[in-house]
Amino acid sequence: MTEVRLAQYFYLLAFTIDANDVRRVVRHRYQNFFVSAKSELLEEDGKTHRYNFAPFRAEGSTANLNGDNGMLRVLFPNVEFAIRLVEQGDGNRLSELTLTTQWLTADLAPALGRTYRERYVGIGASYSDTTIELRYRTAMDSVGASFPSRTLTRSLVGPLPLNAELVLQ
Repeated sequence: MTEVRLAQYFYLLAFTIDANDVRRVVRHRYQNFFVSAKSELLEEDGKTHRYNFAPFRAEGSTANLNGDNGMLRVLFPNVEFAIRLVEQGDGNRLSELTLTTQWLTADLAPALGRTYRERYVGIGASYSDTTIELRYRTAMDSVGASFPSRTLTRSLVGPLPLNAELVLQ
């Protein structure tokens, strides 16, 4: 039986606005797999960034037939650095999250072709005695009924499927 190892990388841009209406960006980078070490991740900007360990759990993105935004919850223990995540992003309403999930091999190296990035925007947060919950929705909104203004036809896009199942490759 093969063990599955997943490391998740939490890259948060928290925007704060001070008393003089100056907007400031605070960057947070955490990962939840390598407990006593910092881990590095090659990001889309071509640079390698270090991620500190933080105990967090990301819970399900959902989708429905109406095309509403997917939802994601990220749970942290109720500790000081997690409280700062909420406060610096105005209750997690002024934040942008890039969540990277990376599959690892048996020797804990990244598996080739098994890194996935998803982008979310903050919509709120809540506290309990033990947990801080950050809530996000997907950054891409569904397309409204009036967009695009042209009808998709075989001449525009080629052969169309006969059912609702689409596979993008």
